[in-house]
Amino acid sequence: MNRFVLGGVAVTTTLAFASAFVTSPASATPVRDSGPVAACAQGSARLTKGATASDPNSISQAQARAMNRALHKRLRAMTPQARHAAMIGPSAVTVKINWQVITKNDGTGGVSNRQLRRQLKVLNDSYSGLTGGADTRFSFVTNQIIRTANTNWWNWNPNTDDAPAKNALHKGSKRVLNVYIANLGGGLLGYATFTGGPVKLDGVVILNQSLPGGSAAPFNEGDTLTHESGHWFGLFHTFQGGCSTPNDFVADTPQQDNGPNKFLCDTTLDTCSAPGSDPVHNFMNYSDDPCLNRFTVGQASRMSAEWDAFRA
Repeated sequence: MNRFVLGGVAVTTTLAFASAFVTSPASATPVRDSGPVAACAQGSARLTKGATASDPNSISQAQARAMNRALHKRLRAMTPQARHAAMIGPSAVTVKINWQVITKNDGTGGVSNRQLRRQLKVLNDSYSGLTGGADTRFSFVTNQIIRTANTNWWNWNPNTDDAPAKNALHKGSKRVLNVYIANLGGGLLGYATFTGGPVKLDGVVILNQSLPGGSAAPFNEGDTLTHESGHWFGLFHTFQGGCSTPNDFVADTPQQDNGPNKFLCDTTLDTCSAPGSDPVHNFMNYSDDPCLNRFTVGQASRMSAEWDAFRA
C-alpha cells in the first residue's frame, strides 16, 4: 500500500523499496498512530454503482497513513536481508483457502463445487499475471470446503453477522484465507479485512452470485474475490485518497479521482492532473469484471511486503 524511504537502510535496498511504495509528504499533517493492530483491523469493500449499501470498513486517508506506518515499523524491525526479501518476494507463497459456503437452513442458496473450482482458477490466473498484469508470488489451493446451513447468516448483514459468523466458523492461522460466501444485499459485492487484525475476524466476505456463473452480471466472473483478496494482502483501492499524494501508496498506479469515474471502463479517463490515465483495468478499481485484468509491479511488491510483515 504505502511507501516511504526507510532511514538507515542501504541505498540499494531503499531504492528497491521506493520503486514499489510511495513516500508520504513531509509536510503532511501528523496522524496519531493507533498501532498496527488497531489500524490494520480495518478492511475495504467492493460496491456496484448506485449501491445502497456502504463499505462496512471504509478507510480514511488518515487511517491509510497509520496502516502504512504500521507496515514500515514491521519492516524496520527486520534484518536488512529479510526486509529486502520481503520487498521483492523471493519465494513463492501458496495460500490455502477455506471456502465457507453459507446456505439457507434447507441447504439451498449455496454455490457449487464447480463454481469454487472456477473461482480458484480466476484467482490463480489473476495473481500469476496470465490475465495481463504483474506476476505476483502468490498462488492458491483449496484447503477445505465448509458448508454451513444458517438462513440468518446466508442473508449476511456486515453489521450484525460478521463477528458472530466468523467467530463460529473461522479456521486456520492468519496465513489461511477464509472466504465467506453469502447473500449480501444492497449492491455490496464483497469486503475484506486488511493485514494485522484479529485472526478470528480475518478473511473475505463475497456475494454468492459474484462467483463465475453467478447472476450478478457484469460482476459474475470471479473478480470480486480477486479484488477483495488484494485488500487481504494489504492493497488499497486505486482511488484511495483521490487526487492527493500519495493516494493508494503504490507508485505505479496513477492517481484517480474517487468519484463516479471509478465505475467506468473508459481508457480515456484522466481525472487527476498527476501523470497517467485512470487505472481502469486494475483489479483494485471498481470497474466491472470484464474490464479488470491486472495488478501492477508495485502492487505485487506491496503485497509481498505486507505478507512477510504480518502473515509470514
